[in-house]
Amino acid sequence: MGTSNRRSDAVSGRYSQARIYRRLLPYLRPYRVSVIVVVVVLLAQVALGLLEPWWMQILVDNGLLGKPLPNWVRQALPPLGAGRSRAIVVFAVLLGITLWIASRLLEIAGDYLKSRVNARLTLAFQADLFNHLQRLSFSYHDRTSVGDSLYRLNNDAGFISTLLWGNFRHLLSSGLTLIGVLWVVVHLDGQLALLALLAAPFLYASVGFYGRHFKARSLRVKSMESASQTIPQEVFSCLRVVKAFGQEEREERRFRDQSWGALLARLRLSLQQSLFSSGLGLVTKLNRSLILLVGGFHVLEGHLTVGMLIVILDYVGRIHQPLQEIGETFTDIQLSLASADRVLDVLDVEPEIRDRPGAKTLGAVRGGFAFENVCFAYRPGHTVLHDVSFQACPGEVVAIVGPTGGGKSTLANLIARFYDPEQGRVTLDGQDLRDLTVGTLRENIALVLQDPILFHGSVRDNIAYGRPGASMGEVVAAAKAAHAHGFITTLPDGYASQVGERGGRLSGGERQRIAIARAFLKAAPVLILDEPTSSVDAGTELLIVETLNRLMANRTTFIIAHRLSTIRRADQVLVMDEGRLVQRGTQAELLSREGLFAKLHAIQTAGPRPYQAEVPA
Repeated sequence: MGTSNRRSDAVSGRYSQARIYRRLLPYLRPYRVSVIVVVVVLLAQVALGLLEPWWMQILVDNGLLGKPLPNWVRQALPPLGAGRSRAIVVFAVLLGITLWIASRLLEIAGDYLKSRVNARLTLAFQADLFNHLQRLSFSYHDRTSVGDSLYRLNNDAGFISTLLWGNFRHLLSSGLTLIGVLWVVVHLDGQLALLALLAAPFLYASVGFYGRHFKARSLRVKSMESASQTIPQEVFSCLRVVKAFGQEEREERRFRDQSWGALLARLRLSLQQSLFSSGLGLVTKLNRSLILLVGGFHVLEGHLTVGMLIVILDYVGRIHQPLQEIGETFTDIQLSLASADRVLDVLDVEPEIRDRPGAKTLGAVRGGFAFENVCFAYRPGHTVLHDVSFQACPGEVVAIVGPTGGGKSTLANLIARFYDPEQGRVTLDGQDLRDLTVGTLRENIALVLQDPILFHGSVRDNIAYGRPGASMGEVVAAAKAAHAHGFITTLPDGYASQVGERGGRLSGGERQRIAIARAFLKAAPVLILDEPTSSVDAGTELLIVETLNRLMANRTTFIIAHRLSTIRRADQVLVMDEGRLVQRGTQAELLSREGLFAKLHAIQTAGPRPYQAEVPA
């Protein structure tokens, strides 16, 4: 599935609500005890909220206007008998304060528990999404920007706590509050209760309108924001190139233009949402004003007391508030579903490189590799390997050479099973790589790249990356074997020294030797060296070649090289050109006959030709 297809699917919202909830509800199960506690606290909050307006009725009717309290109150609290207006006022105020304090304490406890569940729920989901993104095949990442993946991980994934948990809480709280308030208001003044419900049809009709008009727009804005986040990631990862070519201002303009477009789209959406919310607020305001008008007439007619009208107005606000909250919650559900579309769109991408049913694990791996009529294309219709066949015996050193774009790195990608061939097969010890578990293959392959990749951390952590449980003695032994121990001990903190982002605090040769030490420590029977000396000077190359010779001993080694000086130990040489294996043999055999290898060797050994200026005819 291409990026454009995924994007159009996301905008169209191809996941039904039922399907989304079925997929996501299992994330809530580990927190069911906390959820139950929060629901109990929420029920207590609703009950206190229903009691809260009554202290005002006691204050106005019984304290200020001198009307007698109900008999059961006078019997329970004798000091509040007839003629005790001051005591009633004090009691009403204290009651209001007590209810407020109790409500706030419950709110604090509930908010803490809610935040705890929200954070753990979101983290669990983000961790699963992160793990899935790691496991997706290179073919997915080749066509998807890092910025888009990061946006889905950091921004879109946060929807889960709102969709599964936050919306449920709001609907439960608002629904119970609405039922309780309606019950009280109906008993106080049924006509006002009916007027209060006049706003309900408008509020709920707005939910469908919002879903139709704002969900797709929200998805488009998220896509634009994702694209703007991609630019800084690209620039920071290629900062040396940007600085070398003096393109800082150009990249700033590119970031500014893309971000401005996303910002304008977000502002337009926010303005439309604000206008929509203001329209709902106007409906609520008009409805409340109508209730106040009719309620005032009822007081003048003697049907209600002033205190009762105050209580009813408070409850009417509590009718409108849950009605509005329910409408806003359904609106939030639409926005959350937009993010759910984008995240599930990624989670539904199956890794192309995964274990087949019944995949095997190998015990002792000898390291024999074979390509049998292998064809491969990164994109359909653009074949980059054509019918490649060869065999590498266990412990053999195989050099892969050829001009740029010949298919050398593609061979290495297939050996490590970063991709699967379209035709033919690649075997390890006679077993098709697709019949082996991915874990078995990766455990038995070590990789040293042209541009050594180090992680932000200590020297020790980087050497032990392939074997995190290795002892310090094993790490030091690997560093010594890679001729890295000497320079490591001169660093300020030795093996605990931080290497910086991508190893930026070390030289190219030092980074390469740490990468080689990492391969030594892993001690895998198969080794892939992808142009390991192309980025270092001649002196450093000699040291690294000597180190590599020890590393290659008794290991099946594939070494991709432009510099033929690095392949003297090769048992066989594969010459690739335009995706075809055009020559194969030992160096001596290939040099003894005409062909591409002999031409490459002649070019590299002849040295530069003297410059001759053209003489005009």
